[in-house]
Amino acid sequence: MTVEVDIDGHRHRVELQRIGERWSVTLGGHVFDVDARRTATGWSLLIERAGGDAEGGTGRTSYDVSFDGQGTDRSIVYVNGRAFPAHLVDPRAYVRRGRGLHAGGGSRNVTSAMPGRIVKVLVSPGQHVTAQQGLVVVEAMKMENELRASGDAVVRDVRVTEGASVEAGAILIVLE
Repeated sequence: MTVEVDIDGHRHRVELQRIGERWSVTLGGHVFDVDARRTATGWSLLIERAGGDAEGGTGRTSYDVSFDGQGTDRSIVYVNGRAFPAHLVDPRAYVRRGRGLHAGGGSRNVTSAMPGRIVKVLVSPGQHVTAQQGLVVVEAMKMENELRASGDAVVRDVRVTEGASVEAGAILIVLE
């Protein structure tokens, strides 16, 4: 899975791949091995640069990470107590623009960014929704994410049910 994050006006492309209980994370051309554990307040990450560091050491570093604004695309990310405003860039926005779909017209598919489980469906076919209204809650990587409408629309189709497993890229809801 690939995501883009904007931190203080700098866009970062992050590639994530689950390997057993750990993650391989590519950032800025560098590959990191990440052991992520859920804590009461967020996540504990043990990060090691793949192949060790330039001096031949392990290069392992521990981070405590927590979030304010979870469930939205804008958050404050706290890393070892230091705050960073962050914005998760929705790659579907580029696809919609490329195909000429705008908030005012055309069908828009709400898709799952990664494999997960549907926790709650918040809308039904024929329902009018407004910008930022919650549509569906997806649990992925032990976190619940509420997917929201990008603009005012009508729900044309709901293609999932609560409890269903979904793959990355699966169409969950169709808006018009």
